Amino acid sequence: MRLTTLHKTVAHEEGVWSASWIPGSNKILSGSVDESVKIWEDGQDGLQFLHTNQGHTLGVISAAVDSRGEYAAVSALDSVIRVWNLNDHSTMALIEAVTTETWAVDFMPRTGDQIMLASAGGSRGAVLIWDLGSESPVVQSELFLPAAPEDKQKKERFVLSVAYSPDGKRLACGAMDGTVAVFDVETGALLKDAGLQGHHKPVRSLAFTPDSRSLLTACDDMHVNMYDVDNSSLIESFSGHESWVLSVHCHPNGNAFVSGGSDSKVKLWDFGTRTCVQTLADHNDQVWSVAFSGDGNRVVSASDDKQLITYGFA
Repeated sequence: MRLTTLHKTVAHEEGVWSASWIPGSNKILSGSVDESVKIWEDGQDGLQFLHTNQGHTLGVISAAVDSRGEYAAVSALDSVIRVWNLNDHSTMALIEAVTTETWAVDFMPRTGDQIMLASAGGSRGAVLIWDLGSESPVVQSELFLPAAPEDKQKKERFVLSVAYSPDGKRLACGAMDGTVAVFDVETGALLKDAGLQGHHKPVRSLAFTPDSRSLLTACDDMHVNMYDVDNSSLIESFSGHESWVLSVHCHPNGNAFVSGGSDSKVKLWDFGTRTCVQTLADHNDQVWSVAFSGDGNRVVSASDDKQLITYGFA
């Protein structure tokens, strides 16, 4: 397996903190500290700009796309979450949170008409589940971090990251103090009262494997941890980044994953051998986001160097 650098695009006026592929297409959604969200089409000649969505007054932290490719949710430093229709670019919902009480967002995989969005609650110490199906967003539930163990009681419990499992049955979140919690979506119960153990620094990104059985966590301790979700146990701790690991994402067939770090590197990992098989140094600043396309043939990375870089995977 190998990544081949295809195209480099200066995509925004400031650092790019989020990049996601739009399901069922070759389009990419990017979010930047310049307060804008852009849509790009990945073609043979590189990324072609399609549309800009604005409205935030501070930088974009996180941008997510629902599993059908119909809606995008964008969270920004102004503590506002905007949800908009990707077809006509109209605003579907607007969520105004208390300052510092929103960070990353992720859609629950859709099986019907219901549209659910999870938002990392920042200093609230919880994840909020929003029902977007009514005229205005409604909080369906609030899932709190487990009680802090003794070695984390003096650390900040700011919830940074959130991710649904592909089967929609689990929801994971990561916090500033290294806490990783996994909840049963139907009941809201923690799968393990103390959370998953292994990190003591900020967990900035989470990704379930395609079978929903394992969870990858990217942490400032320079490691990506892999957990058995059902048994709440640590399977492996991957080292190789020279600084904070900021992002992680799995290949759709489950044979590989990619990670991005503040060391400006993108790394490709083999699940079978549990080793790093390639390190790419195309960026010259920290890499905030990495993502495989839905067909697994492409990877996109987003960085503080203002660039989106696309890679071929084979």
